[in-house]
Amino acid sequence: MASDVHVIDQVEADARPTGGPVAARRWGPTPDWVLGVAGVVTMFVLWDLVVRTGTVSVDSLPYPVDTLRRAGELLVDATFLTEVVQTLWAWLLAMLAASAVGIPLGLTLGYFSALYRPSSSVVHAGRSIPSSAFLPIAILMFGLGTQMKVSLAIYAIFWPILLNAMYGVRDTEPLMLATGRSMGWTRTRLLTRVVLPSAAPSIATGLRVASSTALIVVLSAELLGATNGVGTVITTYQQAQRPDFVYAGILLVGLLGMGLYYGFNLVERLVVPWGQAQREGGR
Repeated sequence: MASDVHVIDQVEADARPTGGPVAARRWGPTPDWVLGVAGVVTMFVLWDLVVRTGTVSVDSLPYPVDTLRRAGELLVDATFLTEVVQTLWAWLLAMLAASAVGIPLGLTLGYFSALYRPSSSVVHAGRSIPSSAFLPIAILMFGLGTQMKVSLAIYAIFWPILLNAMYGVRDTEPLMLATGRSMGWTRTRLLTRVVLPSAAPSIATGLRVASSTALIVVLSAELLGATNGVGTVITTYQQAQRPDFVYAGILLVGLLGMGLYYGFNLVERLVVPWGQAQREGGR
């Protein structure tokens, strides 16, 4: 009898969840959005503790609750929203102009080996110069308006768009090109049927990186002296010694950048679905 009871207890113990790998498999992996929310909540809690304990003065870093309240006020402020539109307009112009030139040029330089080799050194030299170095020249040429911001952003994002297009072409499977040539395909058909689909994931990556960079450059130009844009609003509140509105503006700009990033991710998944499959297959 004692042995039977021992066997039953052992079976029940083996049947209990232990919280180890078996339990993890039962509940499945934690969704990404849950981890993201947990990270944001943790950041706000630490922020509140830093201010509440006096580690940082409230005059320099307001409480997160006050910052969120001011962010809500800015979201219904017509002047602030108008300046946000000005920032997005400069961002959009820079993205369109840089893409219109960078993608075709990158495809051309990447496809023709005679052009790729001599141009690589020029491209890498150009991308090593930060766009901020051209700020005085841009101000002299275009003043402090939208053209100045757009020109600086175009220079900053032209290089990643160009390089990703070039690398995408160079990474095209040689066997696919050889197969197309053996079938008598023209160069135009090779570009449209083989090269461009192969380079599309790399081009999409370049555009996604450029979208974040363009927003950073446009905002930096606004903070340094432009006449319009959300950066000028942040500078105005900084001069008025209203850190709560300054941090609220920064928080909203961060949300704007995050929205652009995930928007490009969504478009990439819809337009270039094979690129996502390639990345997942390479893990």
